[in-house]
Amino acid sequence: MSEQNLYLEPGEGDLPDAPSYPLDPLPCTVGRSPKCALQLEFDRISREHCRFEYDGREVTVTDLDSTNGTFVNHQRIDAPTPIRNGDIIHLGNHPFVVRQRQTSGETRPHAPLSQRQSSNDTIIGFTALPTGFPVQAPEFFEMLNDEQLTGMAEPIMSSGGTPMALSLRGRSAHPRLAADSNTLFRLAEDLGEEVRLAQMVRRICLEQADQAGLQSTLLLQVHPAECEELDLLVDEWLDLAGRYRHLALACELPLKAFQNPSDVGDIRRHLNARDIEVCGVALGLDAGQLAAFNGQLDYLRVSALQGPERIPALTEAIGPFVRILVEQVNEAELIKAFSDAGASLFQGPAIGKAEPIQS
Repeated sequence: MSEQNLYLEPGEGDLPDAPSYPLDPLPCTVGRSPKCALQLEFDRISREHCRFEYDGREVTVTDLDSTNGTFVNHQRIDAPTPIRNGDIIHLGNHPFVVRQRQTSGETRPHAPLSQRQSSNDTIIGFTALPTGFPVQAPEFFEMLNDEQLTGMAEPIMSSGGTPMALSLRGRSAHPRLAADSNTLFRLAEDLGEEVRLAQMVRRICLEQADQAGLQSTLLLQVHPAECEELDLLVDEWLDLAGRYRHLALACELPLKAFQNPSDVGDIRRHLNARDIEVCGVALGLDAGQLAAFNGQLDYLRVSALQGPERIPALTEAIGPFVRILVEQVNEAELIKAFSDAGASLFQGPAIGKAEPIQS
């Protein structure tokens, strides 16, 4: 694709009378700032959102650390990405089609859909698999940018029914986005915003917990994407501990995200120094793999769906001083079986449902 006569057409090819936005000459920076070669005064487009360039061989688009992302054919980009005639570009939630005029002035035919991703790959609500560009991305970004989030607290109890801790999660408070924590993170993963969402959930939950005067140990989750920058993760948790010194905190780490198990021990050493405990999430790991984390955890979170039979092996693998927390306890009868096997903490519908922190 050459650099000449390029323009953006609003929509996904379904707005025949829409204006066109020329990208000539390249390089062309797009954004809300008057300094941009192509100024687009649209909500959720950053002041300097992306840049189109020609390297002598192909035209590429690069995201400029925009708040709401740049997407090529429904996939968020984090590096210079080649584009061609007919590709679909989203700036935030605003769709455009890349077009190229021939020297005659006619629009050059674009590649057939069989040779590029169809615009019909967009998710329909939350019923489809979490791939593509979600149709509720605008509401998600509004929720994220305006921090429209409700902190939720789900009780964790001992086998005897004594309240021991609270699991804190986020729920959308956006009027047009009804989404629990799992749904929010599926959306965030599609849009490349999982780190930003996780940080916001922790901060808002602790702000609300502080205002509500919660006294229990508070467990807050870490997303696997955050484990790529461990120094930043530790610094954030230490900052939270400094701001909320009177709150008892526990950091939930997705153990499968760690290629080097000793990193968990390093994190625990830093956090324990500020009285923050560490809970490892065992999802996707067997006892043999968990043995690498022996002596590096305060809690281990496991699912009741895998049965109590594996608890003795887990206890042997991670050490006798780690408290095993069983989640997804749907029936009260399961508590005794897991307790007899060595588990000590329980969470799920049979224990209690999640309630707003500030209820």
